[in-house]
Amino acid sequence: MSEIHLPEGFALPVTGKPADYPDLPWTTGPRPFAHRHALEVIDGAEPKAANRSALDALMHGASSLLFWVHRAEDLPVLLHDIRLDIAPIHLVYGGNVEDVMAVLRALPNTLHPEAMHGSINLDPAEHLLRTHTHWRGSLEADFAQIQGALALPTGLRVLCGNGAELAKHVGNRPMDQLIYGLGSLFAQLDHLGWEHADRAWLNLEATDDYLQTIALVQAARSLWERATHKKLQRSAPLWISGRPHLSAQTDDAAALIGLGMQQQALWLGGCDELWITPLNNSAQARDWARQQVLVLTYENGLQGLDQPLAGSYTLDGYTAKMQADVEAHWAQQSAQGGFWAELQTHLGA
Repeated sequence: MSEIHLPEGFALPVTGKPADYPDLPWTTGPRPFAHRHALEVIDGAEPKAANRSALDALMHGASSLLFWVHRAEDLPVLLHDIRLDIAPIHLVYGGNVEDVMAVLRALPNTLHPEAMHGSINLDPAEHLLRTHTHWRGSLEADFAQIQGALALPTGLRVLCGNGAELAKHVGNRPMDQLIYGLGSLFAQLDHLGWEHADRAWLNLEATDDYLQTIALVQAARSLWERATHKKLQRSAPLWISGRPHLSAQTDDAAALIGLGMQQQALWLGGCDELWITPLNNSAQARDWARQQVLVLTYENGLQGLDQPLAGSYTLDGYTAKMQADVEAHWAQQSAQGGFWAELQTHLGA
């Protein structure tokens, strides 16, 4: 098995291969994303500087990266020296996905682009609500863009539901993240085929309510499981990326407590990945944020459990109530023309 050794001594095997030491949380299992990842967000406006920041993040606690990509041709610089078979990479790019695909296919074999995993954010619903326009001019063209992206390595999830961002345009209730985040995924799969459910990614944001955040993630899992069993008669892995809510940058280190509680709730709910969220742009704040996620991920003794609080009467009731409210909204939505018709009503609001 190929592996690299980080300064801290962690050995990270190539994803998708059986673990040498399955009892250790940082070794991979039989599929990608077998442990909880710590995600660092990198702005790719200055590609060389962004690449240095990315490599520094991977050497100091991050295990996955999200790049804001400004130009597709910057990708070889952004990804320089990053093993794509080890670190999940999420790409957010506002241009045409064909440009990204061409560059990814031309990456050197030393980066293992064939094993690249993570996501490319192509959520047509979020783009529509944010810009009041379709990505490629029409909904059909947006679907065609996603269809083309399915030709990328299967580890890249190209069906994305930006629950956290979608909710901001429709009322910003916690359950709106599920109504519209999962709703976007379901609408994409209804058009493109549920056989692609293994390529789905959902982004959720914590609230200040600890139990509500846990219930939010658990309800997302339950609703997804119910949908995949109905459509496929099997489970399909949903990659949930969870981020805490920081309303404004601050120099007050005490704010780490609130962020830590939100991250813990996301973790306990069952997120696959936690966003590293610095209090501000300082190097010290970045270091604090990385260390906080590492402690939460690897030192709580609960690494082997997908939903460590499942079975709690209070939480199960909270989760069931949120799930029922979401399903009731979907039923009403379906009776009034469906997901895309409801989005149009929000555009006119």
